[in-house]
Amino acid sequence: MNPSTPETPTHVSAGRCSGRLAPRHRLALIVGLVAVCTFMSLSAARRDSEAPTELERIARTNSATPPRDSLPFFEQSWVSPSGHTPSAHCSTIATLPSGDLLALWYGGTREGAADVALYTSRLPKGGTVWSSPVEVIDREAAEQELDRRIKKVGNTVIFPDEVGNLWMVFSTVSVGGWSGSALNIKSSRDEGRTWGESQRLTLNHFLNLSSLVRNKPIYAEDGRVGLPVYHEMATKFPQILWFRPGPGGTVEDYKVRSLSSASGLIQPSLVSLGGDRVLMILRDGTGQHAVHTALSEDNGWTWTEARAGNLPNPNAAMDAVRLDDGRILLVYNHSTDVRENLSLAISADEGQTWEHRVVLEEEADREFSYPQVTKAEDGLIHITYTWRRERIRHVAFNTAWLDREPGRRIAAHP
Repeated sequence: MNPSTPETPTHVSAGRCSGRLAPRHRLALIVGLVAVCTFMSLSAARRDSEAPTELERIARTNSATPPRDSLPFFEQSWVSPSGHTPSAHCSTIATLPSGDLLALWYGGTREGAADVALYTSRLPKGGTVWSSPVEVIDREAAEQELDRRIKKVGNTVIFPDEVGNLWMVFSTVSVGGWSGSALNIKSSRDEGRTWGESQRLTLNHFLNLSSLVRNKPIYAEDGRVGLPVYHEMATKFPQILWFRPGPGGTVEDYKVRSLSSASGLIQPSLVSLGGDRVLMILRDGTGQHAVHTALSEDNGWTWTEARAGNLPNPNAAMDAVRLDDGRILLVYNHSTDVRENLSLAISADEGQTWEHRVVLEEEADREFSYPQVTKAEDGLIHITYTWRRERIRHVAFNTAWLDREPGRRIAAHP
């Protein structure tokens, strides 16, 4: 630069060096700050609105995709629609090879009526809604298939065999009441969508009367099925029907073994304990009003003397299943004289003692009865039961729900 030439001052904006903002820059800054604050406020509000309430958290726990391990899960559903039949009773449930659940029960005007029929409903794997009931067999169809007069149909059970066939054993009465019943068997090769013809089983030589069924079987290594049945005429006692499934859903051979030493005890429920050890749980018709148990060390061929345990029984049906951790879950009526509650109990010592754990249903002058329980491959426990003699109800839960408050009576749905 020429030192004789005066230096021309360079123009600099006052907003960059003087610490003061021009009016237009101050306005732009204020607008920007307002926008940032508004955005932050809206974001916080959105986060607050998305935070689940306690009820929402519980509802999400009981969502259609349930947790199978550590988080408690419990849900209820209806197997039979409202008003489907005036009376519904004696449900049974099976886990199918596909993962679906199939329930079977009888419904009609009332128990023992001529219009009673057997119905099935399906819960698809991962689903939450049972299908519409499908009639499987009624009195008239049973007459045609069995070629004999049938007065009524009644107790039934369904179960899969080890090669994927599904079996149904059901009671029919030709004369008299339930003590005059006989058992019949039929099979399905497509998981209960269609069924073969019924075959009458001859289990008692005296007129083949007074055989009934209630609970699911155990299985032998040679493919035989051991189904718990019972006798009601004159003297009541449990039996086991052993049969060998044949090709194409046929019965290859069968025989029945009586446990007449357990007089007055019926509707046995069998629980495999591992190896050849089996626990039998029995409905009490002796007047002791207690759950009875017996033990077999040879896979159900011989049994110890049945003994009364520490749980009450009002002469009502029960069912049990062994959990993954070895404990036994029992579904039963916790009463000596009424069926006004349906409860769960747990045994950690193979049925020697029981802990009353959960009340599923409880209402005065109402009946909740005839439960059946199964365990699915995903670990969920499924129970169906008679609800007020009007409908069949289903509950599903995991062991985390069962154990959430151990040792206390817990209402399933307060």
